[in-house]
Amino acid sequence: MSLPENRPVAGGCSRPIRLSGHVDHVDVGTGEIRRALSGKDLPGGVLHVRCGNRRESACPACSAVYKRDARRLVLAGLAGGKGVPETVTTHPAWFVTLTAPTFGPVHSRRQQGGKGGPVRACHPRRGLCPHGRPAGCHERHREDDSRLGSPICPDCYQYGRAVTWNALVPRLWKTTRDATESAVAAAAGLTVAGLRRSARLSFVKVAEMQARGVVHLHVVVRVDGPDGPGSSPPGWADGDLVADALRDVVGSVAVAAPDPDMGTLDGTASADGWAVRWGVQVDIRRIALDGPTDVGRISNYLAKYLTKSAAAGGALDHPVRSLAALGRLILAPHVRRLVETCWRLGHDPVFTAALDAALGRDSGDIPRLLRWAHQMGFGGHWLTKSRTYSTTFTALRTVRRVWSRTIGAAMAGRVPVDAFGRAEGDENTIVLGAWTYTGRGLDLGGHGADPPELRSSRTAGSPVGNGPAER
Repeated sequence: MSLPENRPVAGGCSRPIRLSGHVDHVDVGTGEIRRALSGKDLPGGVLHVRCGNRRESACPACSAVYKRDARRLVLAGLAGGKGVPETVTTHPAWFVTLTAPTFGPVHSRRQQGGKGGPVRACHPRRGLCPHGRPAGCHERHREDDSRLGSPICPDCYQYGRAVTWNALVPRLWKTTRDATESAVAAAAGLTVAGLRRSARLSFVKVAEMQARGVVHLHVVVRVDGPDGPGSSPPGWADGDLVADALRDVVGSVAVAAPDPDMGTLDGTASADGWAVRWGVQVDIRRIALDGPTDVGRISNYLAKYLTKSAAAGGALDHPVRSLAALGRLILAPHVRRLVETCWRLGHDPVFTAALDAALGRDSGDIPRLLRWAHQMGFGGHWLTKSRTYSTTFTALRTVRRVWSRTIGAAMAGRVPVDAFGRAEGDENTIVLGAWTYTGRGLDLGGHGADPPELRSSRTAGSPVGNGPAER
């Protein structure tokens, strides 16, 4: 998709957003208004802007930009740059992986001694489950085995708890973060207020959807001084105090939740006292900030997960509007059942109210499990960070936009100026934009809303709405 001169539209976005409108420049001193840009003068009479979708299956071009920005964001918090002082490399930091508990045995591929070792049997167990199926699996699965992540017995698998756990991950993380601050303060012999006067815990968190349909979190935790990355952390932060406190919190923190698989909606009052907790597989490693290879590897590792689809090779990149729409999607049985479970529980008003109470949020117009059924109930952000960890996506986009316009003007042999002939960004000029959404997809005139090459690029059989489901 390009202009006749082979210039890419909206950076090569697969399905750009079309806007109609204009940009005016206003002189602060005189109040004079001059038209700087009009959508009518652009190809197709509209402005094409990037969709900004992070998923590679939805838009490879925007996904690549998002991945690069995410890597820069993570890297800046470890190695400095982008407004973060390079002295941050001397601050202690840890790489933490938080997993989900088990909701039933699933097909897995395990290798003895790491990735290079021989493949072990999946689940070498004998006997039958309560539903008359084999309780184990003695196969040695290949990497491309479609059964990986699916339960050995679907009827034994706790689908209700799985999607409820996904829905409550944001609440569980917030509880963990708050409890960690209190635990570190206690271990250092301080109050929470005293801790904040001597140190600050910064983090960046990335969510990863596992093959079994539950979310794992990968977190970088860094200790700064009281004024952020520009100040030195206290001496006690350089030992194992923070890691030990975090490990104790992860092993004990819990959030009371409604239990869909026990038929009770009173959380901890269920027969087995089920509550949302982290899984037993927790990994906390110290990051060698003086090693650029280690820092770059972690940045690439986190950025990689941000562009992955939730499941089904992109078939679930958009909200599922109805069960009829779900039926038209080509999905693995395990993924389909997870989505169906979200719809079943989402239509239960009692369970929905209990889930909203556990999340500590008001009920919306659409139940959360229905809104995020395409993400197996997970409605949190795929990347979050503390305010002082590093730069922001907005700052990175602004720098890229200024650079692009400056380079474009230089290649054309001119200086970028506003409508009054002053340098762009001059304080005497106010920029006012008025844009209206007109649709999605490339439209250069003569093709209508969707040119042939765009229609052929869509995912076959996708019945969902037009907007991306991004958080």
